Amino acid sequence: MRSALNDPMLRLRKETAWLLMEFLQAVRNREYGRREQLACEMAVVRLHDAWTRFCRDIVIVSALGNTNTLSGTRLARCTSAITDRNSVVVYLLSKYKKRRYEPRWGDVQECLDAANLLGLTNFTTIAAGLGAANSPAEEIRHVRNYYAHRKDGSALKAMGTGLFPLVKKPEVAELAKYTPGGQMVIESWVQRLMAVATASIQ
Repeated sequence: MRSALNDPMLRLRKETAWLLMEFLQAVRNREYGRREQLACEMAVVRLHDAWTRFCRDIVIVSALGNTNTLSGTRLARCTSAITDRNSVVVYLLSKYKKRRYEPRWGDVQECLDAANLLGLTNFTTIAAGLGAANSPAEEIRHVRNYYAHRKDGSALKAMGTGLFPLVKKPEVAELAKYTPGGQMVIESWVQRLMAVATASIQ
């Protein structure tokens, strides 16, 4: 039986595959220069954005209910106050004491806090998936923040991932280095994101 949770997964799979291809084409260019560097940095920024949208979507779809998880569990609507996607956000914001804006969906703790406040039927599964130890989401977020903001603090957090040599400006081409598992960092990120995504909608 088709699940509405498949749609965010398919979008994530398609976008991450495209971004990986663009990154690899740029970094493998013999004349790698500023244009290729920009393409690689934008791929990292978009990779985090794609993940953020996936997290938001699965929480909203789960809150709406009337669909099954991939393993066949039927999800009920969280509350009668929820009638469509927009009403999920309105209802969620009403549950916070002071927050006036949506949570930072790409931050696993904020995403899970939101899912918990909504009382999702599949909260335990989402929490286990998104909070998995092998998730690269936090690494990606720290690296993305450096390329998006170019601040000293974000540089330190990017360096804290251990993916870059100890230099002041993390070079995006370092993400093409091979991991002990035989994949480039960027390839490992995409593969692990998809594994975590799949686990979160079981």
